[in-house]
Amino acid sequence: MIRMLDHVVLVARDLDTAVADHRRRGFTVTPGGKHADGLTHNALVPFADGSYLEIVAFPDLDRAVSHRWWKIAAEGGGFADFALLSDDLGADTLALKEIVTRSSATGGRTRPDGIRLEWRTAILSAPLPFIIQDLTSRELRVPQGAAAQHANGAGGIAKVILGAKELADAEWRYARLRERGAPEIELRADERDAVLDVRFKGD
Repeated sequence: MIRMLDHVVLVARDLDTAVADHRRRGFTVTPGGKHADGLTHNALVPFADGSYLEIVAFPDLDRAVSHRWWKIAAEGGGFADFALLSDDLGADTLALKEIVTRSSATGGRTRPDGIRLEWRTAILSAPLPFIIQDLTSRELRVPQGAAAQHANGAGGIAKVILGAKELADAEWRYARLRERGAPEIELRADERDAVLDVRFKGD
């Protein structure tokens, strides 16, 4: 089943610049490391509710043209995606097979301290989120404690606003996710299938 909203992905043109900007805005930012595909690196803004904002950038944009978030980076950055946490990805993808476009792929990241993380993901039809299940401990992937305390008071992700070119179809598809335990989001008709905005608790 789906347990919670895991994280929201924000793509930036330059990771250091985006990290500095979020710190100026009162967020505590934790370096994340390099992804196993070698194309991206990241930093995390974890929250007390267990969710987090993932800031992702491409160190070499020219090498990453095949990546599904490349266009967002090339256009200057912005919210790109969000993930739902599963405790049984196999069961969830089987139950949701009519909206799954890629059933299971293994991914990972190496943290700056050398610890290697692994997970599996399933990609759903646009504009739906992806689903993630940890293979290593989630506590290693998502820092808590002081890392989740922010000077601006942000305590979590309050709302994801998702745009859909075909609103009725997206509502039906997300209702299938709700049956598996997905949190509520706000769906709006839009010319793009895209995450339009994210609201933070207490920010």
